[in-house]
Amino acid sequence: MIFDYTNVTDEMVAASLESSRETLRRTVSGTDKALLKYDPAFGTPSVFEGETTYTQEEIGPILGTSVWSKSFP
Repeated sequence: MIFDYTNVTDEMVAASLESSRETLRRTVSGTDKALLKYDPAFGTPSVFEGETTYTQEEIGPILGTSVWSKSFP
């Protein structure tokens, strides 16, 4: 799921596969958006209920954009 970085809570991080706010994948600017992942095999954590989720196939093209990935010369 993609959230505004400023809206990511400690509860969200604890429910995700990330170990801390510092390990979240963020937009290139580092301040706009953050990606949080959870294992769907264990169900949707309550903190993420009703949020937009993406499959691996759906998120790949999003994360490949210049917003999420730096270009290298």
